[in-house]
Amino acid sequence: MRKIFILICAAAIFIAGCSNEPPVSVSTEKVLAVKDFLSLTYEGTISPSSELKIFSPVSGKVMEKYIEDDADISERQMLFKVDSLEAHSNFLQAKRELAETMTALAKALVENDSSAPELQRQVEEKKALVQKLEEESARGIIYAPKAGRLAKIAPLGSPVKENETLLATIGNINPVAVDVELSAAESKILSSSPDLKISVKLSDGTTYNHNGTFKDGAILFENPDELLHFGSAAQVVIDNIKIPNALLINEKAVKNNGAENFVYINKNGNAAVKKIQLGDKLGTYFVVKDGLTADDIVITDGFENLREGSPLNVNDK
Repeated sequence: MRKIFILICAAAIFIAGCSNEPPVSVSTEKVLAVKDFLSLTYEGTISPSSELKIFSPVSGKVMEKYIEDDADISERQMLFKVDSLEAHSNFLQAKRELAETMTALAKALVENDSSAPELQRQVEEKKALVQKLEEESARGIIYAPKAGRLAKIAPLGSPVKENETLLATIGNINPVAVDVELSAAESKILSSSPDLKISVKLSDGTTYNHNGTFKDGAILFENPDELLHFGSAAQVVIDNIKIPNALLINEKAVKNNGAENFVYINKNGNAAVKKIQLGDKLGTYFVVKDGLTADDIVITDGFENLREGSPLNVNDK
């Protein structure tokens, strides 16, 4: 009898020891079941609509800037002069040498000096060189391809690379666009949602008093009073996105082991692993094609010490 009692006690101690794993602090979210419509939030930046990017046609530095930031400009207005210091120096040197040779030629002609023919030949050569360098320099003068409002202007003296460096953008101040990252799938869903309600919250926390539109892949807002300024941060909220009968999970919940996607769920206070198949990404959510139900609660934070079966301390607010 004593032996049985000792075995029971040992078993109890063993079980107690196994249950001594400290709970892992995690955050969780319920799987989002969308019946008809979805609301998504995006972080974006206000920019010109119908934006046209201007790249430097030559390498060098911005030697001259003929406009101010956020200026309204007309078509063919001069914007920048881009050149290399070496090319600029060569052009000035060639002009000086031409002037000196022309002075020497004039003096030789007056004095009927025999060096006049040679000096005349040098003048013609130096004129051709100056014209060549001037034409090359003219390639670095950038004109506005259309009228509009300038933004993202390169600073004076900044280095540029041919056809790579963005000098400025030109676009419309009314309406303005809000740049957000949209996938092809998101654009397709938004385009097929006829009753979208789009609002924008500004950096000071206020909500702009005009609703936006989604057109040709861009989010646009009327800006008659120019209250929306290029480069300002903005939070866009899009309501009434039509996506019937979908399950979505926060992107923070998704893990990948190289071959498949999986999530941890809260199963009766313990962590359990579920393999999942994902569909399109919508904002900060993934569409779940298989592996979860609307009743599942996924873990979104606290993965460092998490494993299958770990007891959970859910600290959701």
